[in-house]
Amino acid sequence: MMYINPMVDFILMQKLWAISISTDMNDKMEGPMNVLNMGYGSTNYYAVEYQEKYLLIDTGLPGTLGKMMSQLRKFGIQLKDIHHLMVTHFHPDHCGIAQEIQAMGVELIIGRTQLDFLESANESMRKLHDFKEIVINPRNIINENDTSAFFEKVGMPGYILHTPGHSDDSISIVIEGVGIFTGDLPFQNQLIIESNEKVDISWSQLRRTNEKRVFPGHGKGITL
Repeated sequence: MMYINPMVDFILMQKLWAISISTDMNDKMEGPMNVLNMGYGSTNYYAVEYQEKYLLIDTGLPGTLGKMMSQLRKFGIQLKDIHHLMVTHFHPDHCGIAQEIQAMGVELIIGRTQLDFLESANESMRKLHDFKEIVINPRNIINENDTSAFFEKVGMPGYILHTPGHSDDSISIVIEGVGIFTGDLPFQNQLIIESNEKVDISWSQLRRTNEKRVFPGHGKGITL
């Protein structure tokens, strides 16, 4: 089973920051559900607006809670309006402040497949300064491909898919009529070190959805 060590991912992220790769901070999709890219550094974090509240997808590195709060203020979002958080995978640049956000009243929702990797991810990230160990409420574990357990409850049409290729705990979040949030799943035309077979299978799943817009964890989005 392939699983990229979160510490390796963290080191790569530090190098990316050092050469000042930046995200498009003005990326916004207008529609029935607005999508805001609140990313900083080189990583994208998305706030999806629905029924006057927000789903947050991915968070920053350990020690960046202040930066995240600054981004919320920049986009006019109050923390009380973020009801749920989902992380595409347990690497530091995507879940580093998840527990701190959860402690502030936001419910962290994870896929059942991800649960198998949480203990090892916590163990790897304990050595990182300011990292708070992630604790999951059992009621917030949802099954892949299950639209009723969570998304119907909150009034958002969607589901999650297990999409390994970057790491074996990776999921993609499909929000119908909006797009697919793929985390660090490599695009098929990228030069990658991960298993091509896993990447191809994951993209085959995603192409079978009716969604065309892809919101990645780094860089600009694409259209399928």
